[in-house]
Order: sequence, then structure tokens, then C-alpha cells
Amino acid sequence: MIKLLILFLVCSLSALAAEEIDYSDCFVPGEVSQYNVSWAHVPIGWSRSSTETTYEEGRELIRIRMETQTYATYKAFFKVDNVMFVVLDPKTALPLRLDRIQHQGDSHKSYLTTFDHAAGQAVSINRLNNTTNTVSITPHTREMLSLIYASRRVPIEQLPKETYSLLSNGELFNIQLKVKDTGNIRLSEYGKVASIELDPIADREGADLSDAKTTFWVSKKTRRMITCVETKVSIGKVRVKLESVTGPGDDFWIKERESKL
Repeated sequence: MIKLLILFLVCSLSALAAEEIDYSDCFVPGEVSQYNVSWAHVPIGWSRSSTETTYEEGRELIRIRMETQTYATYKAFFKVDNVMFVVLDPKTALPLRLDRIQHQGDSHKSYLTTFDHAAGQAVSINRLNNTTNTVSITPHTREMLSLIYASRRVPIEQLPKETYSLLSNGELFNIQLKVKDTGNIRLSEYGKVASIELDPIADREGADLSDAKTTFWVSKKTRRMITCVETKVSIGKVRVKLESVTGPGDDFWIKERESKL
């Protein structure tokens, strides 16, 4: 009897562990979020993230594009011209491919990374020196953009209890999020928006989210948008704040902005 009970419990727990979460609601095809980038309270650039539906071999996928640039006035001082494309499965929020081209000052990077979660590996090609790097990954490893969007599906109170597997700069990191309720972030298009402070903590230095002291704020409202990002760098503090959200939908982000147009 005891053996049967143990067997039942093991089977039940295995079934729960195997239960898949559908992340499709995290992605709104046509969503465009625009951000202002400032340094020492001086606007120096912009950032934009957009999502769209794409099809590959009859499979419906999501493509996320994130672009960041400095304004022409500041390019002579410190030029930033970055673009990332991520193609992922909307149901699992797992990336299939990451294309990253980065120009920051004198630093230049260009990588194409493909994820094979079934085989447990990611293969990254460095276009600049024509080298290939293969990294072992977990069944739940994501890169930065897919991780940010997938976090919309996780209840706020659950965020600090999870450990997230992140592939960054060709290395695998375990990320945890320290959560703090910090009240409101003032946004030009939306006024004061109740937001949660998230401090990413990596198991070691080197991850994109922890190579400098970076703090995120995400809204408490449905479709949890990143409302603000602050990064401390050698020359001061860079702040990225949400300016607008456009595209389909009838939630707070769309209604509030349209009411002021």
C-alpha cells in the first residue's frame, strides 16, 4: 500500500512538472514600445522594442526587434547603434534564434546564436572573427529579450522565488530577481504608474543584466511593461524610461495614450 502511495505521488509530481505553461499572452503582435535614453538627465538617445508574427516552415512564431541609438549630436562623443532580433516559440517563450549586432563606442560585436533545447545546446557564430562557440543549455534557457517578455506570465510575488537560466555573451548564467515595491514611476505619456523594482542578481559576474549595476522597474498593470531601467556606468547613470506603447489592444497602455491624442 505504501509503495503504491509513493508511486502515485511520484507520478502526480512528474505530471505537474511536465505541465507546460502557455506564454502566448505575453506577446502582442504589433506592439511597439518606445523609450527615451538619458544621461545625467540629458536626453541622449532612444530605444524601441517591437513584436510581430512570423512563419517558418508553416510554424507560427514571434519575432522581437530591439533597437537602441544615440542621437546624432552625441555620436561623436559616444556612439551607440545596437540591434537585436529574437525569434521564439510564443507558447513556450523559448528562443530559437538570436541575431545581435552591437556598436558601442569602439566596441563592435556581431553574433548569430541558434538554440536547440531538445539537444541541450546553443551554437553561437561570431561573424567578426568567424569562430563558433557551443554552450550546453537547460530546457528552460532563454536570452535577455525572451526572458523579459516571459516574465509577464509570472505572478509578481513569484518572481523572486524563481531561478532563471540566461544565455548571455556565450555563457550560461543563473539569474534571480530581487523584488521591491517602490511605488510610482512618472512617465510623460501616462503620468504616475505603479511599478515594481527588480534587481537582477547573477550567480557570477559577466551577464548582460549584471555587468554594471542595473535596476529594472516593471508596471503592476496588465501587460507588465518595463517602465524604467537605470544602469550605473563609469561616467555616471544612464536612465531609460518608457515613452509610449502603440499597437493593438484596449488595455491601460492603449486607452490612456489615445485619450490624450
